Amino acid sequence: MDTIRDIRKVVRIIFMKKMKSHNIDVTIEMIEVLYILWNKDQINQQEIVDKTNRNKASITSIIDNMTARGLVQRNADPHDRRNNLIALTEEGRMYQMKLAPLLDEVYATFQGSISAQDLDNTTAVLKKLLQGMTCRTAANKE
Repeated sequence: MDTIRDIRKVVRIIFMKKMKSHNIDVTIEMIEVLYILWNKDQINQQEIVDKTNRNKASITSIIDNMTARGLVQRNADPHDRRNNLIALTEEGRMYQMKLAPLLDEVYATFQGSISAQDLDNTTAVLKKLLQGMTCRTAANKE
């Protein structure tokens, strides 16, 4: 597991340097939220909590910061007034165009050192590991 943590750390450092060199001032945590919204806009905050595995207070703080920067906005949920739906602004959508090429560069950097087959095998093993852990976690909640 140290290897997985170390890879995550190195990828994060490389990506942060790339963002800094392109004058992109967002955090990795904000990018996680943006990525979720790029795939499905207008979702409630709890769904973001679930997808990021962060606590509600952390996500509230991240969304507050993103709202202040004009990346997202909170809209009242027409089906449940107690909920807010988090939606991308035009600025938040533009970040996808800025960040996607940088992400591709970072992934190409580390993918270039191993074969496509090794990468596919590693990904398959990690998916099985995640699935097994997810099943055990769900069973423990019951």
